[in-house]
Amino acid sequence: MRARAFLHPATQAPADSSAATGTVVARDADNSSATGRISIQLIERRADIPLTAAAWNAVVARNETNSIFQTYEWFDAWWQTFGAAHQLFFLLLRADNRIIGFAALMLRRRLLGGTRLEFVGTGNADYQDVVVLPGHKGAAMIAICDFLHAHAGRWRSAWLCNVPTQSSTLNYLRSLGAGHELYLVDEAVLRCPSLQLQSEQHEAERLLKKYSMKRPLNWFAARGEVQFRHLSSPAEIQRQLPVFFDQHARRYRAAGRASLFESASQRAFYTKLASTMQTSGWLLFSVVEFNGQPIAFHFGFDYSGSITWYKPSFEVRYAEHSPGLLLTRKLIEDGIARARREVDFTIGDEPFKDRFANMSRFNETLRVYHSRPNAWRARVWRWLRRTMSRARRGVRGLSSLTVSTAR
Repeated sequence: MRARAFLHPATQAPADSSAATGTVVARDADNSSATGRISIQLIERRADIPLTAAAWNAVVARNETNSIFQTYEWFDAWWQTFGAAHQLFFLLLRADNRIIGFAALMLRRRLLGGTRLEFVGTGNADYQDVVVLPGHKGAAMIAICDFLHAHAGRWRSAWLCNVPTQSSTLNYLRSLGAGHELYLVDEAVLRCPSLQLQSEQHEAERLLKKYSMKRPLNWFAARGEVQFRHLSSPAEIQRQLPVFFDQHARRYRAAGRASLFESASQRAFYTKLASTMQTSGWLLFSVVEFNGQPIAFHFGFDYSGSITWYKPSFEVRYAEHSPGLLLTRKLIEDGIARARREVDFTIGDEPFKDRFANMSRFNETLRVYHSRPNAWRARVWRWLRRTMSRARRGVRGLSSLTVSTAR
């Protein structure tokens, strides 16, 4: 399908306005400055997106939730791998014919529940959001809400996952939604722990001096040579990726779970992502070697002063000696040495993160419906799921107490 353009009606000047001079403005609620004429172009083919990597990333770098998961390289690797299964629904935002942002969306067709609107990358991206330059967010969100309402026939629900709670997107959706016949359901809140390095460097250094943090290094160092390094050669990265995949898969099998890398498409995605991110200088593919053999890997990113924790693995046969803890220690030491702002552990409440984190952010997932009854049913279903989950936890707790008392 061809790209289509949509002009937000609120930016059309009334008859007695300054339209005669060719000046049409919209007032932006976030700073009350004039943001100009807001238009939206719907792009449904990847080849029609008129942004180079440099232009795309320049907008990302200035938007309020700037993250590696919004970059051109991330989008491109994900879409090349998974895009054929989805319909692109990319909203390009302009003010006075200048690109001021975008919403990288797609339509996911589901067997039950109709077509769902999602951010491109849902399922892999830890932070997602609308990307808008400063000074335009309010007018842009009005335009987007109007656009979604006008195109309600294309989607049954929207699933906006992992939007950081500090993003104004959430507040705008809550304040604007009902007026545009968009009904919101709060689906989930996820914690994103972080270790602040620059502002809390002494605390981070004290953490590394704890015996529990020294123990893994002491054990391995007493028995051979330990080396930590970032892989930088494209040839070596491609050679080590299958080792990383295998190590991750064996660790998960040992725990009775399925690894992400049992999937050929996920292996292909990470391989493509490694190539594009290495070219941009944002890949942080790190390895701990013991006597020349890899005992732990971390596939992550070094972006905008932040080390982004993404996918770790360790050699399961050394599990009792904590090679994963050794890997984490080395990443923190490296972040301090290279004056990085933080180690962002991203989404998830894994217990090990609490050993390191000194700050928490939060992500929120919203469901959006253009039908009030559908939103009501979703709220009821959400309540039932949560009630059943609490009941299961209560039964497990009672069972544990009973066993403990019997002993």
